[in-house]
Amino acid sequence: MRGLLVALFISLCLIQISYSFKVVHPATIDRTIHHPTWVEEKNNFFSKTHMKFKSGFKKNPNREEIPALAYSGDISSLPDTFDSRTEWSNCSTIGAIQNQARCGSCWAFGAVSSVSDRFCIHKQEDIQLSFQDLVTCDQSDNGCEGGDDVSAYNFIKKKGIVSAACSPYTIPTCPPAQQPCLNFVSTPKCVQKCQNDTIDYASDKHHLSSIYSIPDVASMMKDLVANGPYEVCFDVYEDFLGYKSGVYQHTTGKFLGGHCVKLLGYGTENNTPYWLLANQWTTYWGDQGFFKILRGKNECGIEAEAVGGIPL
Repeated sequence: MRGLLVALFISLCLIQISYSFKVVHPATIDRTIHHPTWVEEKNNFFSKTHMKFKSGFKKNPNREEIPALAYSGDISSLPDTFDSRTEWSNCSTIGAIQNQARCGSCWAFGAVSSVSDRFCIHKQEDIQLSFQDLVTCDQSDNGCEGGDDVSAYNFIKKKGIVSAACSPYTIPTCPPAQQPCLNFVSTPKCVQKCQNDTIDYASDKHHLSSIYSIPDVASMMKDLVANGPYEVCFDVYEDFLGYKSGVYQHTTGKFLGGHCVKLLGYGTENNTPYWLLANQWTTYWGDQGFFKILRGKNECGIEAEAVGGIPL
């Protein structure tokens, strides 16, 4: 009888522990805020922390100068709405949402994601290139402590990167409800050998023949339609972390740091022009991993840092 009572007591304690854990789960949404053009969801995991967001985009003061690709003429001949996912529906990488995990590697994800897309568009090679190879082997950047978009493109042009099949991403992640991950890990060592023994590392390298900046809104639209997705970097504020839908415009909260992503489309929603972008904070974040941001007003610097390249 005494043993039965002890077992019952332990069971009740375990139930209470399990119940308590569920109550404090960080997925709880404090409230939903409807801004004029977008919807924000306040997540208590971020609102109750000190917002230790680490900037992944760190502009290199010694970055090499690259040419600016400015298109002439107006945009009247362009479609009103453009989405690379439907324009090049045969390219599986364009609509893929990635996970940079516990690493400030957004600078590398924006580059590798867009370059992968362009290898499919320009070379008919539907391949996911390696985030790991760029993050760990590009010594001009700082791996999980951040990097520069131009430096990333320069590395791909000069040194090349292998496929994800050769060098898969191994950075540990955090629970989906805690995206973006805040507790970064140290950058792994550069390993110039494929995990898959059937692939030769040197032979698997993919290079760019040219890289360029895209200096204005019209050129950004034209280059997207002509060549496909490219990388952009912008300023992140506290309210962006809670983005859920609509066309984002910074409304409240302090500046947190720089962030890089892939730009893949544009259009207009409820008379508000937007850019369409793919983030790399999993499909749990935002609008299934995607977001829209105001177009034409350099919102959060989104139109001041755009870089593209053409595959070799």
